[in-house]
Amino acid sequence: MTAAITSFERFLENIRLTPELRTECEDAHHGLRRKLLADTTLRPIYVSMFLQGSYARQTGTKPNGEDTHVDVDLVLVTSLDPSPHGPWTPKAVVDLFTPFLDREYPDRWKPNDRSMKITPKGMSVTLDLVVTTAPSEIRESLTKAYRELDEPTFRIEARGDVDGERTSTFQEAIDRISKAIGSADWQRQPLLIPDRELSQWVPTHPLEQIRWTTEKNGLTGGHFVNIVKALKWWRKENPAGEHPKSYPLEHLIGDTCPNDVESVAEGLTQALERIRDNYQPWQFGHGVPVMPDRGVPIHDVYKRITAAEYLVFYDLASKAANAARAALDSPTNRESVGRWRAIFGAEFPEPDRAPFTPPAIAATPTTRGRYG
Repeated sequence: MTAAITSFERFLENIRLTPELRTECEDAHHGLRRKLLADTTLRPIYVSMFLQGSYARQTGTKPNGEDTHVDVDLVLVTSLDPSPHGPWTPKAVVDLFTPFLDREYPDRWKPNDRSMKITPKGMSVTLDLVVTTAPSEIRESLTKAYRELDEPTFRIEARGDVDGERTSTFQEAIDRISKAIGSADWQRQPLLIPDRELSQWVPTHPLEQIRWTTEKNGLTGGHFVNIVKALKWWRKENPAGEHPKSYPLEHLIGDTCPNDVESVAEGLTQALERIRDNYQPWQFGHGVPVMPDRGVPIHDVYKRITAAEYLVFYDLASKAANAARAALDSPTNRESVGRWRAIFGAEFPEPDRAPFTPPAIAATPTTRGRYG
């Protein structure tokens, strides 16, 4: 199966963000940060800002089909008081940021339930600005810790996915922040995020999602991040239905991908088979599995997915599981590569293409030593 595996390396290279898109992402979030720090109203409440989401976890892909922009999620930690009877209701938070956004991104932003979506002019990037604060009893110590976090950006490397950028390990960043706060307890503390639909502040824990993904990637020998990328691309190639996609899809892959996989092809095949066999809609009372969030287990990642949407996805995943198994077990390299191409589309190399030589050194979960 050597040709199929090397073809996967080429496929993963094809679906990564291009250098041009990565530059746009960095320009967009660096630009937002500079503008926030220059704003006389918002600068006093600014504590820190760091990346989260698939861009930070390195589980995203370049745009495809109806997906025309790269989503970059940014957590803005503020000193706002989230007290239930205080002035900073979720609506008041949006009102606070509205003059800034209208001035800096006129007609290029809109409020979501838990974020403000910004599409900078002339860019293929969408910024999701998530305003957070810390619970009052730990706000002072966490403020100090998150100020230490302002510059580094967590970056999780996949096996064979080394781009030569200067990095430091995730654990080094954790140790440095823990030293600043005098304890590692901050890692177990969620932030609070204003939910406009619920009209209250609710817990969120983006750092735990990053930590969990880093650990899972290590347990799979650096394959997990690439497995997620491949299946996210497959989902984009099969856009029927709305959900799950993005993080909900990644969460399900995390629950179904075994740790002892030896290749991306093996890992994604087994993940799809486990979805097919263990996550059938009729196994759940309301037709949708319950997926407790990694950082805040009381939150169900699949809460907003309907039974009809999940059924469409399940049918797609079941067919893909059968197709992936046939590709993995094909008797010849040519047949195997052809079957994988049928699953993943034109970005997967054609069978006759010369094999791609993967990097010799396996990467490890890392952290950039700078903001982006």
